[in-house]
Amino acid sequence: MKSVIHLAAVSAFACFGANVVGAAAVVDAGSSSAAKCCNVLEKSFPQKTYSSTNQKNLYQKFIASYFSVNDRLTPNCVVSPADTKDVAAVVGLLSKNSCQFAVKSGGHGILTGSSNIVKGVTVDLRGMRSVTLNKKAKTATVQPGAKWIDVYDSLSPLGYAIPGGRAGDVGVGGLTSGGGNSFFTARYGFVCDSVKRFEVVLGNGTVVQATNVTNADLFTALKGSQNNLGIITQFDFVAFESSDLWGGTATYDKKTIPAQIKAFYDFTKNIKNDPFGSLIFVWSYFPKTKDITVTNLYEYTANLTGPVKTYPPPFKGFAPDSAVGPPIANTLRVTNLSSLTGELNSPVELSNLYASLTFTNDLTVLKEVVKILSKELDVYKKDGFFEYASILLQPLPRIFSDRSVERGGNVLGLDRYHDDNILFLLDMAWNGTQYDGRIRSLADQVMGDLTKYLKGAGALKDFQYLNYAFEDQDPLGGYGPAALSKIKAASKKYDPGQVFQKLVPGGFKLAGAGSGNKYNH
Repeated sequence: MKSVIHLAAVSAFACFGANVVGAAAVVDAGSSSAAKCCNVLEKSFPQKTYSSTNQKNLYQKFIASYFSVNDRLTPNCVVSPADTKDVAAVVGLLSKNSCQFAVKSGGHGILTGSSNIVKGVTVDLRGMRSVTLNKKAKTATVQPGAKWIDVYDSLSPLGYAIPGGRAGDVGVGGLTSGGGNSFFTARYGFVCDSVKRFEVVLGNGTVVQATNVTNADLFTALKGSQNNLGIITQFDFVAFESSDLWGGTATYDKKTIPAQIKAFYDFTKNIKNDPFGSLIFVWSYFPKTKDITVTNLYEYTANLTGPVKTYPPPFKGFAPDSAVGPPIANTLRVTNLSSLTGELNSPVELSNLYASLTFTNDLTVLKEVVKILSKELDVYKKDGFFEYASILLQPLPRIFSDRSVERGGNVLGLDRYHDDNILFLLDMAWNGTQYDGRIRSLADQVMGDLTKYLKGAGALKDFQYLNYAFEDQDPLGGYGPAALSKIKAASKKYDPGQVFQKLVPGGFKLAGAGSGNKYNH
């Protein structure tokens, strides 16, 4: 059986997305005022504005372009800018006329209303997806509407790469503005840490540049704040020379889980010794097969040529001659980023839920977490209405934040922690909105039980990865008071009219940040 691997990485989200199930996050801007806003846009951008009654075919394709059913909402109209000048003009008009709007880049987010809106205007950035390499400066300039497969397809033939999404169909805008985890995090920090320059359209329609010298406070605050400060219309990433790398998936019998957990703990503890390694542990239950599988994602990012006969050093704990034993099936090979990330795309046309937390990399704790999750999966087995339920564990070692600090820092707040941690993701998919309530109930049970245990064990961390967070979580508050204050200060300074707080209602907003994570109460 082929494993279902769902990496949002995602999150990544449409230009400024996250993850939520249910209608609570859907914002209705009001049909009358929204219609007036669309009339204004149609006059200024007649060929670039479409709706259910104007260029209906484009409108229907737009709705279908969203990865998750969660965000396939029906805005009054959609405007598709071609460049930064268009975005500035659009935001200026929307701001002037007090129009509520959403912003979409890749459309991979699963937070209802984060990159789309009901009876409002959606700004669709997919027309802005160019990728340009400057070999002399070693920078790649990327527009927000590009997907990561576009980036890799453009740069790999030139012998270059940048840290980016681990699934090719994820958008650049949302993943980067939400922090972004990649195969290269132990070497270069999070995806946002590789940005040298942001071009941003502010709430009043003006365009500014943000670097570590120019508008440096905005530059830092953009690295993790998603849609709270403006629309990023261009990223300059630090590029590096790159050839093929080793990686792929390896699927195992569920009986290997105890050995897998020990190997995962050791990998996380020792990644600082060989930062070329990248690992994701995926534990999935599929009602259709009534079976649990374990699928590991291995990547070794050192430049390689030719076949690799043995597992690279960081993965010795998972090698065929280890306690884990040989996989049932695998796709491990030496190939390029386009091939590896294309393999990790997820099924579409489904409803989705993410929920996440972070805890200390402690073997005793990890074993207990597995026990709790095993009991929860036994409950899940009684229901066959969902497509799959997956549990993802990812290393979050100290070296990640060390690399971030070396590159100027971000607002994720992980530099608070001086130990190695683990990022947990609950990922569920189902077909049919009639199951939304049951899915939420199952998720609440898992997250509640895990949180209770981890708090009692002193292993729970405040950090919640925004690109994986559930609607009742508080990822911006989870960055910590110091980081949150930087975002709020930048918001007051660069968006004094609070356009991106009042007129862009989707996603995690500053007004609710710091109120606490539902599961911590």
